[in-house]
Amino acid sequence: MEPSLVPDLVRRLSMALLMLFHLQFAAFIIGVFGLAVVMEFLGLLSPARPYFDRLAHGLARTSVILYSTGAVLAIIFMLVITLFWPTFWYIVIRIAFWPMVLEAIAFVLTILYLFPWYYTWDRLAGFKGAHLAMGVALVAVVNAQQAMIDVMAGYMLTPTPPTDLLRVFFNASTLPLDMHRVVGDVSFAGFVVGGYAALRALRSRDEERRRYYDWMGNAGLIAGLGFLFLQPAIGLAYVEEIRANSPGAFTAMMRGRLSWTFLVQVSFLSALFFLSALYMALQVRKSGERGVRMLTVLLVVVGLSGLLLMQPYVVGPSQGYQWINGINPIGTMQPWKYIAFGGMTLGALGALYAYMGSLRHGLRWGHLGPAGRGAQYILLMLAVVGSLMMLTMGFIRENSRQPFLIYYELRWDQPESYPTLQPTPTSQGQGSSGQAAR
Repeated sequence: MEPSLVPDLVRRLSMALLMLFHLQFAAFIIGVFGLAVVMEFLGLLSPARPYFDRLAHGLARTSVILYSTGAVLAIIFMLVITLFWPTFWYIVIRIAFWPMVLEAIAFVLTILYLFPWYYTWDRLAGFKGAHLAMGVALVAVVNAQQAMIDVMAGYMLTPTPPTDLLRVFFNASTLPLDMHRVVGDVSFAGFVVGGYAALRALRSRDEERRRYYDWMGNAGLIAGLGFLFLQPAIGLAYVEEIRANSPGAFTAMMRGRLSWTFLVQVSFLSALFFLSALYMALQVRKSGERGVRMLTVLLVVVGLSGLLLMQPYVVGPSQGYQWINGINPIGTMQPWKYIAFGGMTLGALGALYAYMGSLRHGLRWGHLGPAGRGAQYILLMLAVVGSLMMLTMGFIRENSRQPFLIYYELRWDQPESYPTLQPTPTSQGQGSSGQAAR
């Protein structure tokens, strides 16, 4: 056996970049599937059916265009991980063979549902029930595919006896991780759709198109914020499972070398809530609707709660390397960060309730005065912050188990070995591999 000649830094950097790009594509596409089906369903119930149908069809077209890119990135990832970490990949295949088989089946079913769902959009216009059923089936199989991938990702952080297949499937962190990703996919897709709509609204010269894109940004914001409310609670449940089953990884995230990244993460979360509330206040203000004062008060509540949530417990990269000998009294998890979470989510929920009331009275879509243009710029910022938060979440999860690839089972810095081609026996005796090739 001979060791790998690829430098360790090159291996780790290439895998990190591939995974980050793939996760962004996959999360967006899975979220878009769900949004498209929901928008098509709402088109059956809402008087604004043309807008809902147009948005649903546009989201479906986007998912079809991007799906192949995400699939290619996944194939490249499997090829690279096989070349750079053959021992690790062999072990993962042995342990998670059946989850990988089910993931492959779900991948095939996703393709079998995706293209008929999109290309029969007009032909099944008179049979919306059948078309919606196909969309629901697509959402189910693509989330099943993600769930099987989460089995492997969860096992790497909270491993169980590999001979117990049921415990491999249901290791401690798989279910909360999968729930966190399902909710996060739709929220992320909503914010990205809102950012795209804002860009098109700002650049559009046609009044009708500008009106549609302004409405579309509003729909993306509601989807992104609506699912964002679930993220903190599911995230806390996920962290608790890590603390109970992989305490070293929990310590690294919350008190050790990664604690500063966790602070960055909650800063992004606070920014998403605050910017969402600010967007709603600007949209109501540009339309001259009542409720601006209430939205302003709630915006202040969300902002102050976010500032409290971002307070560090210690000044320094970790509790072991403090720059100031002391702790921040309002940076503790209990009770201050729980109070901050409560104030931020309740304030944003109240703002959303007030904003939905203004929607029922009717807002002025397409009017891009100072407040209207400001709302579009806020949507662009939300798309960027949402993407950064997705990247940060993945970085924290994957690095919390370092220096292990499988927590306390397999280290990333162990020498990777490759089989050496042995000489081929000949009639004259032991020959060389080069002679055998000739």
